[in-house]
Amino acid sequence: MSPENLHNIIKEYSAEMGFVAYGSIPVSEFHKDASYLRQYLDMGYNASMSYLEKNFQIRENPGLLLEGAKSIMVFLASYKPDKRNKPEVPVIASYAFGRDYHPVIKNRLNLVAKKLKEYMPGIRYRVFTDSAPIFERAAAVASGLGFIGRNTFLISKEHGLHTLIGVIITDAIVPYNSDIVSNGCGTCRRCLDTCPTGALAGEFMLDARRCISYQTIESKYSFNEQEFKIDRSGRIFGCDICLEVCPWAVKGKPGSWEEFKPLAYKDGKDITLMNSDDWLQMEEQEFKEFFGESSLLRAGLARIKDNVLNSRL
Repeated sequence: MSPENLHNIIKEYSAEMGFVAYGSIPVSEFHKDASYLRQYLDMGYNASMSYLEKNFQIRENPGLLLEGAKSIMVFLASYKPDKRNKPEVPVIASYAFGRDYHPVIKNRLNLVAKKLKEYMPGIRYRVFTDSAPIFERAAAVASGLGFIGRNTFLISKEHGLHTLIGVIITDAIVPYNSDIVSNGCGTCRRCLDTCPTGALAGEFMLDARRCISYQTIESKYSFNEQEFKIDRSGRIFGCDICLEVCPWAVKGKPGSWEEFKPLAYKDGKDITLMNSDDWLQMEEQEFKEFFGESSLLRAGLARIKDNVLNSRL
């Protein structure tokens, strides 16, 4: 089979699975990105996310994740919502409207890998999505899928910013990308100027300690224990502000995956309509019943309630 035919098969089948873009690169070492991460850690911008300090050898050389690894295949999944949180209710980041993206994307990546195996029997592979120490955004850029914006997002000029990255590392040799997408930020500084907390400490640099997403999801501390008590602008799980103000955010169609549609609650509500009382009066059993497959579990109900009570200074 010719490389061109193999590339088309992967691209067409991944599109059937719902991925909006695909590219690939040979396994290589990410020295520049590892150096950037060390600088980031030295400034303490990772806050309490100590996992970023681990597995540096793998981050620098993702080939260590699979013996004999030859290729990194990168896919984009769109989660762009066709609705937003109702005004005056606690705000949830749009990627968390539906089911937890980790198992959803991994399941589809496995289907793509199995299809590849039909044409290349005996190959080995592993699938990841934000679940291993891989510089996924750097791999996506090298694969020709977009550029990194000043807000640190991967930005696709065709599909915008509402995308999640899936990776297959395999010992198969597949056709590789040779094109790089030029940076599209120009002189725009909307993300830096609009961030309400100063978390975008500089171009392409995020200080997690001041970030609404970090404080409402990743941080192990309650609002009153935070090093920086920031105005969370009504947001109780994550933050889309620097995404929403980006001019590239208009690109791309609403995501088609049913798993990413807003989860249903009760009384005709879905997750985008829930008010403060809905969250504050919720019991743990009810939380698990309605949101047991949601990314909200990462924060937990107790943290979400604390966020609701302190979403504004």
